[in-house]
Amino acid sequence: MPRTSSRIGLGFRLALGLAALLGAPPRARADEALLRNGRTLAIAAYRLDGETLVLAIEGGGEIALPAQQVVAIRRAPTMARADAPAPSPVKGPEERAPIMTAAPQGEPDGPLQVAPGTAFDRTALRDLAARVARRHKVDEGLVQAMIEVESRYDTFAVSPRGAMGLMQLMPGTASRFAVRDVFDPADNVDGGVRYLKELLGRYSGQVRLALAAYNAGEDAVERFRGIPPYRETEQYVVRVLRAVGR
Repeated sequence: MPRTSSRIGLGFRLALGLAALLGAPPRARADEALLRNGRTLAIAAYRLDGETLVLAIEGGGEIALPAQQVVAIRRAPTMARADAPAPSPVKGPEERAPIMTAAPQGEPDGPLQVAPGTAFDRTALRDLAARVARRHKVDEGLVQAMIEVESRYDTFAVSPRGAMGLMQLMPGTASRFAVRDVFDPADNVDGGVRYLKELLGRYSGQVRLALAAYNAGEDAVERFRGIPPYRETEQYVVRVLRAVGR
């Protein structure tokens, strides 16, 4: 039974409305997806899968996002005149959820405090990562090194393969660990750290194998009985371990 528009989310309804204004049917080629964080993605097509919007990226690959993370889908704007005013920043249909930051001094294990506007505050994000790591009894230096290599602490990073957020969670991994919003730092890091902890347990604390599985998947590690001979994975393991040692 088809889902009603009330369950699609306001952001996607705006996308459909703008697409209609531009004369583009919902499943036709569209040039840009405007995200709530103000970024744009060049896309070839899109489709709605339940409450998830699947974007086909120009050049190959797909990214699955919660529909409410997409403000609009539109044709790429033509080149503006030199004297044209700069466009206004894109705003979502509602304010982004507050970002979690460190607890006050004296409450190292207390509840996280919310403070808006710290999505790009590297110090706050590192502090958050350390607290989540301690909560799950995972080495905080390793978690911070992984985030540095994965996204360079870019809360809204999206890879060509569809990995998202600080710890570059794939949609399947996010779903597996019940991550509701991959662009919320606390939610993303919590899911990534729980996945890392599971991998460390699976490989008896062997960090190199856990990192390889995080990058290439458990199946690849099992198939090759060790770190897969993929250049990306081999370099990933080296880069993370190097970052840990800094």
